[in-house]
Amino acid sequence: MGLFSKEACTFCNTEVGMLKRSKLATKEFICNDCKRKTNYFARMDYTSKDAAQSMMETLGQEAADFEASFDNAENRFQSAERSFNTWDLGSLRVHYRRNTRTGAFQINLDAMSRYEHIPVFYFDTMIPYEFASENSVLADSRRHEVTNMNANYVTVEESKDAEGKVTSCTVVIPYNNDCIREIKLKGDVRNNEEVEVFYDFAQRINQDRINWLNNGLYDEERKNKMQMRNLGDTAMAAFKAAVTGGSVEDAVKQGVETANDIEEGKVKQGFFGKLLKK
Repeated sequence: MGLFSKEACTFCNTEVGMLKRSKLATKEFICNDCKRKTNYFARMDYTSKDAAQSMMETLGQEAADFEASFDNAENRFQSAERSFNTWDLGSLRVHYRRNTRTGAFQINLDAMSRYEHIPVFYFDTMIPYEFASENSVLADSRRHEVTNMNANYVTVEESKDAEGKVTSCTVVIPYNNDCIREIKLKGDVRNNEEVEVFYDFAQRINQDRINWLNNGLYDEERKNKMQMRNLGDTAMAAFKAAVTGGSVEDAVKQGVETANDIEEGKVKQGFFGKLLKK
């Protein structure tokens, strides 16, 4: 098997040469065309056939859901920006946007132009990679990492020449996913001003993660207040029904439905605390 030998892609069965294919972790081959249906940042030598198939099936829906999330985002804690912000990381141009209400972000590069979808990443997965068996759940210690507001997981690595001058920088975004593990954005730099942009970008992502955590705390507090209001409203409605000969069962049923709607984000609180369906 030499440089010009061909192997069949495990997904489309097209036979391709060495320069147009990658080898998966499970030893099958994937052609470049099928690879472009997966996550640009996924390493194929970390990726199983099943994982690649899963990406092909879910990336499009994840991107669509992320796009739709901007329609419902509330403008608190710098929650969402539909348009991409462009960052020039030395020689590398990066496009970035996030929705800290839903806890998701996207990174787009010029090199990704032939990929079918811009992948969506999630702040609750943006922690250092740790291998876990297929059926395991996130350990309590790892949940603490997710909710740690003091952690700045996104870092910057510098490369220097023999004279100690910084020649390139890399923004490193850890990602607890078997196929990705970390996202590296490397660019060559010419001066200290360009170096600083890398640190500014890393801090932007770290701050967006904290904003997402703050949003979660705010939403939890707001839901708790609405649930207490609904509990009082339900008790009052049930008492009124009992006094007037109405249906107490219907009053309680309505209260349960409202409680479920609150948890699903379908209720907002108006003036004087009144609960309103969105």
